[in-house]
Amino acid sequence: MSAPFRCQVRLQLSDLDRGIYATRVITCAQFPDEPDEHVLLRFLAHVLFFDERLEDAQGWLDPHRPDLWATDLTGVTTLWIEVGPPPMKRLAKALARSKGVRCVALFADPVEAATFRAAVLAERPRHIENLELHLVPQEFLSWLEGIGHRSMNWSATLTEGTLYLDSDGETNQCIPERLPALATAHRGGVQLHV
Repeated sequence: MSAPFRCQVRLQLSDLDRGIYATRVITCAQFPDEPDEHVLLRFLAHVLFFDERLEDAQGWLDPHRPDLWATDLTGVTTLWIEVGPPPMKRLAKALARSKGVRCVALFADPVEAATFRAAVLAERPRHIENLELHLVPQEFLSWLEGIGHRSMNWSATLTEGTLYLDSDGETNQCIPERLPALATAHRGGVQLHV
């Protein structure tokens, strides 16, 4: 197997919606068969769901791990992030592991997100109420792919649901969308949204 490429974003984040201000260097490995879109979504996940303990979990290689995760001081997983559709078995295991874990799936392709949503509703894993589906506009990610490279400087501001991103002097904005909740209740008499 070929060695992965090292990718890096020097992030300056102002999340006015959550009151978070942070500077961080995010480094991840891009594997030879991993699309650029997947790597860029991993970086965007750091921006949209920033957590001091969020780290790369190498889900592209390991079938038991997500793309990103955060744990508390005792090692318990608190945040589980998948980029694109994860294997359903892996997701179901993550949701069943703890009813307190926040699980996020981030997409750029609305068709892929809708297909995945339908698959989750058909599978009905435990603690489905802890799963959030989010969508970044495809045109925003295409813009980012067009200007992206292996080492980038990002200045990101989140305010009133809008992401303003400066990447090495190129600027753009988007409104990431949280898709409707998958369930309003858990187990016995679950009411599923369609």
